[in-house]
Amino acid sequence: MTNAAENILTGQAPETDGLGSLFACHPAASLIFTRAGKISAANAAARILFRCDAALLVGKSMTEFFPEMGNALRQVRTATEHQRVAVRRPDGNNFVARLQLVPLVRDESESNSLLATVEDLTEHELEIAASNKEFESFTSAAGHDLRGPLRILKGFAEALEDECAESLNDEGKTFLKEIIKASDRMEGLIDGMLAMSRAGRAEMACEQVDLTTLVELVYYELRHAENERKVDCEVAAGITAWVDVRLMMTVLRNLLGNAWKFTSRTAQGSIRFHTEERDGCTWYCVSDNGAGFDMAHADRLFKPFTRLHRQDEFPGHGLGLATVQRIVKRHGGSIEAEAAANQGATVRFCLRPRPEDL
Repeated sequence: MTNAAENILTGQAPETDGLGSLFACHPAASLIFTRAGKISAANAAARILFRCDAALLVGKSMTEFFPEMGNALRQVRTATEHQRVAVRRPDGNNFVARLQLVPLVRDESESNSLLATVEDLTEHELEIAASNKEFESFTSAAGHDLRGPLRILKGFAEALEDECAESLNDEGKTFLKEIIKASDRMEGLIDGMLAMSRAGRAEMACEQVDLTTLVELVYYELRHAENERKVDCEVAAGITAWVDVRLMMTVLRNLLGNAWKFTSRTAQGSIRFHTEERDGCTWYCVSDNGAGFDMAHADRLFKPFTRLHRQDEFPGHGLGLATVQRIVKRHGGSIEAEAAANQGATVRFCLRPRPEDL
């Protein structure tokens, strides 16, 4: 390691050293993290961004300023992708930033340090929020404008069925029923598109939520809507997660609703909500013994307007799982599914842990 690099790692970045001068004068806010998670150096741009002297940064744990990062440093071996993180200043103010980590020396030693560049996204976030609000207004207006003609079309079709059904032949009655059915489906598509739009843009307020209770509530809704069906519905006790409760209800209604729908042709339907531990992460799972699907088409599962079953088999709009994926990603998680045709399916999702648990 060069003397200049050693100077940076110890927080001494004299402008007479080329590398040290580059670090000190770099326009991007830059910090040096040790593998133990301590800040060992901060350049001038970082001190401006964090609104403090170097003494309030150097020697402190990175989790004081990057509470979401936890022990992530130990796994970094190459330059990371830019990631969006919450940052806390010493004065207690918070902001959102784009963070990238780059190892200073490329080998397997745990003692190596990392160069972190931090970009303030406050202005960017405000622009996005304004754009999202404008788009939300547009989608709501578009949904309202689409619903108006659709309601008129369906209303006249239903009036025609009520008043003139006796004068229509069998073929005419069939055409009329198809018009009403298509109107209902179009209305569902509009609702689905608006729900997907809101899922990607709604403000989030995360808290520790009892998922077991939410699942039981969704089970109650499903049973109440379809009293004649008898489905075995199970949920493990004590399941919790750090989530926005409104968005999580959308996730559960979609996943459990799908399980309910796809078990409708099973003699004795069974649905189970449970968790699995894998690679240090908790996966929340919805399993059923319904129609399942061919895993050869699994890559299409979360695409909008994509369906793996015919409309006459299992009605739907192809937007539910796309909406779920958006919400899970907003919670810093991922989602996957596995199944076999006519042997049921399991959909799993993981979420970013509560900041204090990192």
